[in-house]
Amino acid sequence: MAIITREQYLQSIAEQKPAVYVGGQKIENIVDNPVFRTTINNMGLGYEWANDPQFADLVTAWSPLIEEKVSFWTALNYSADDLVRLIEAIRTFSGRYLCTMCMSIGLGVLWATTYDIDQAKGTDYHQRFKNFYKKLQKNDLRFCLGVMDPKGDRTLNPSQQEDPDQFLRVVEKRADGIIVRGAKMHTTSAPCVHYFVASPSRVMGEEDQDYALSFAVPVDTPGLTFIIRPAAGPLEPKEMESPISSEIGFVECLSVFEDVFVPWENVFMCGEWEFTPQFIHYFSSYVRLAKGTCVAARTDILTGVTALAAEYNGIEKASHVKSKLTDMMMTASLGWGCSLAAARQCSIHPSGIAIPDILVSNAGLYHTRLKFVEHMYTMQEITGGIVTTVPGEKDYQHPEIGPLVDKYLKGKTGVAAEERYRLIQLVQDMTASRLTGYLMSSAICAGGTPETNRVEVFRNYDLQEKKERAKVLAKIKPDHYWGRY
Repeated sequence: MAIITREQYLQSIAEQKPAVYVGGQKIENIVDNPVFRTTINNMGLGYEWANDPQFADLVTAWSPLIEEKVSFWTALNYSADDLVRLIEAIRTFSGRYLCTMCMSIGLGVLWATTYDIDQAKGTDYHQRFKNFYKKLQKNDLRFCLGVMDPKGDRTLNPSQQEDPDQFLRVVEKRADGIIVRGAKMHTTSAPCVHYFVASPSRVMGEEDQDYALSFAVPVDTPGLTFIIRPAAGPLEPKEMESPISSEIGFVECLSVFEDVFVPWENVFMCGEWEFTPQFIHYFSSYVRLAKGTCVAARTDILTGVTALAAEYNGIEKASHVKSKLTDMMMTASLGWGCSLAAARQCSIHPSGIAIPDILVSNAGLYHTRLKFVEHMYTMQEITGGIVTTVPGEKDYQHPEIGPLVDKYLKGKTGVAAEERYRLIQLVQDMTASRLTGYLMSSAICAGGTPETNRVEVFRNYDLQEKKERAKVLAKIKPDHYWGRY
């Protein structure tokens, strides 16, 4: 099978019966519920791209595991070339449609983590994960990553919390599996995929071994409940007023585990607290690479929209407009350059997968994400205050008053009023709607906050080597090529 169609994906989702709540009501059928429309549409796009000759080479890859082509959401990356292909796919689709659902690529780091544990402890986690991954690839299944815990008091370790369920934990080990209890936050699209994969959110100490946990369960596993925050867009599509949020958007979930059973075959870490630093390192490398590429690609979109707004307003030649557009171009180019460098400077883990350069990927994401909100400001500034005062879609389409709106929204000669109206509504959707907050929060917090980027850069930068070079320049330390003349 390996690559399935959008229709097959929809059928598979319809057959699942996850426990889902939205607005205080239990949802029995997510496929026909408007709250999940944009999320399912987004997931379906990935299947369409994989079956489209125009994009198939970009979003599929040969898998030596099953000796078939698989989608890039389940492809493992074995080389720098694989990582470059990965970020080119993210850049292409995030630069067209704002999102590629790229955060899921972090699952592959369990390949490395399980290998590390097995090598040190003689366990069989790696084979379990390999079997699970083959299942994903053979059936073209999608998954969500449950990483972030509720955390409770951030100053306390997991085992020190007043409520022990603030971090997902093992409460019982049985001959056939484990029982887990707790929750995961920020699990995007969870009811609309096939598997939920849980992993540690932080480095653990020995006293936290019950929380050093990774496993996979079907999303309709008994005891697993999803409490949903709907996507930002309207329940019914608004072609003009909400051009983006009518098409894309993801439900977010508080995922609650109430004594959920996990068979041993789907357990990939259980108590090996000393390997949580490696997992966090590998995961951070991949997620920052993906998010940095995504934010850079979204900045390309902001740049194009802002340039078109300036053109429609007749100010495209103004020096301040060119200057601000140049700033946006620099951000997008810097972000992409760092992603490319992080991919090319990868290391190959003993398990065979490529690990992106964590220093460069964090530095790139940090600078790109800080500029993203500033560029949203610029986009609204160049478009004008009409972004928040423009008449609505129904008024524009009204047979009597619509022509009046059209008449007074005329811009530059040669530009149809409807085109300007549509662009204004696009900017409204991106900078003055509920989608705005999601885009901003996604840029700022998704894949870790800016402070986590700074921590990783400081941790991984070879400062001692630079200090030694300073000693040479100051002639504190001898060097064969320095100080001879």
